[in-house]
Amino acid sequence: MVELEQLRYVRLVATDLGRAADFAERVLGLGPIDRTRELATFRSDFRDYTLAFVSGDRAVQSVGLEVRYPRDLEAILEGLRGLGLRVEKGSGEDCASRKVKDMAWFMDFSGNCIELVVRPLNSGWRYFPRRDAGVRGLADVILRSVDIERDLLIWTGILGARVSDWAGEAAYLRFDDAHHRIVLLPAARPGILAVEYAVEDVNLLMRNWYTLRDLQVAVVHGPGRRPASEQLFLTFAGPCDVLFSFVAEGISVDERHRARQFPAGPSGLCNWGSECKISEFNDAARVQNGRSITARTGVS
Repeated sequence: MVELEQLRYVRLVATDLGRAADFAERVLGLGPIDRTRELATFRSDFRDYTLAFVSGDRAVQSVGLEVRYPRDLEAILEGLRGLGLRVEKGSGEDCASRKVKDMAWFMDFSGNCIELVVRPLNSGWRYFPRRDAGVRGLADVILRSVDIERDLLIWTGILGARVSDWAGEAAYLRFDDAHHRIVLLPAARPGILAVEYAVEDVNLLMRNWYTLRDLQVAVVHGPGRRPASEQLFLTFAGPCDVLFSFVAEGISVDERHRARQFPAGPSGLCNWGSECKISEFNDAARVQNGRSITARTGVS
């Protein structure tokens, strides 16, 4: 089985590119890289960019994941076709726009666009943002899924990800030593729910909380700590109908880790009891309260 290398980037569709770019710099504290009439990219670490805002008729929201070799990409595409999914190879223009050697993309069973890239560009320059938010890099992405079980066939069966833990029916997925890089959250519609950036420590997370308050950015969950990953988190509203989070700390896992079952909704996603204004989290709790959830066991 071919395994994923890294979570590389998120591309979001912006109706107002200027407003989205201002958010990336002023609120997130990311460093600007490229800017055209239809594209704005931002750096957070050693990767050339981890966040892109795109506009135009062909713009599609997507998550970018790295595979090591072109042969790995072809093996994955063959497996995806075996599941009946439509896959498309990127053109030279697509590769140049994303700064990669090769690429392809597919829609999962929910309708989320996943891009697979080979040899994405890294930067040789030290990351130095305009606002010292303490960002260390892109940490993880929360994806809505309208069919968790079918989407897991892709992530665990084709892409080599492993389930670290469950919160209700939400699945934490890993492909390196971090507790998770992708979260699949049951929802009524597809799309990226949240993009999460790691910051240095609890001090930087709390400093950003006060900064968000001064900037009048709406905090929708946290500050808190997640029971499964032990991450500190602070989640807030962003452009493009997407939430953003600052996260810190968190556990690392290895092959001995056994996937555990936590409750659905806010009680399983924060053990500090922080107020939650995220409708998908609250809906998940109501669903669990309306029917029993079978506890999951076994080694992920």
